[in-house]
Amino acid sequence: MTLGLATVLMVGLALVAAPTQSATAASPPGASAQAGAHTGAQTSTQATKKKKKKSRGLRALRRAKSQAGDPYSYGANGPHAYDCSGLTQWVYKKLGYKLPHSSSAQVSHTFKVKKPRKGDLVFFYGSGGVYHVGIYAGKHDGRRWIWHSPRSGETVKKDPIWTDSYFIRRVKYKKH
Repeated sequence: MTLGLATVLMVGLALVAAPTQSATAASPPGASAQAGAHTGAQTSTQATKKKKKKSRGLRALRRAKSQAGDPYSYGANGPHAYDCSGLTQWVYKKLGYKLPHSSSAQVSHTFKVKKPRKGDLVFFYGSGGVYHVGIYAGKHDGRRWIWHSPRSGETVKKDPIWTDSYFIRRVKYKKH
């Protein structure tokens, strides 16, 4: 009778430890119940590791922000001066992605997205096509913000988007 009670207790503990694994709980106590508990712990550890890894977009923002205050210089692509596409090129090069040095050419290295994420590229356009690019920094106070190198006489900085003539796209995943 004591052995029967011990078995019931072990199965009960297995159910508490791994409630979603009914096959494990129905098996005899021992290795399979312990394997089920180990699998749950392993999955939890993997989820924690995934959460700790920063997304590509957040890494891109961190790189852009690290250049805050660097001067605009036409045709420059860092590390101490940038034009708009030079900044985005430098940021993504640091992440292992190759982009051309032209805002209009960078469009072909991106794809459309329904929901923009931090780190996506924001392209500004007019009657002559794409003329400026920045890195999406998210929404704040009801406005969308970017990191960019605006124009001669200014420095790399975070600004709100100032026009409706823009679109946001994500850099293609293929590393070069």
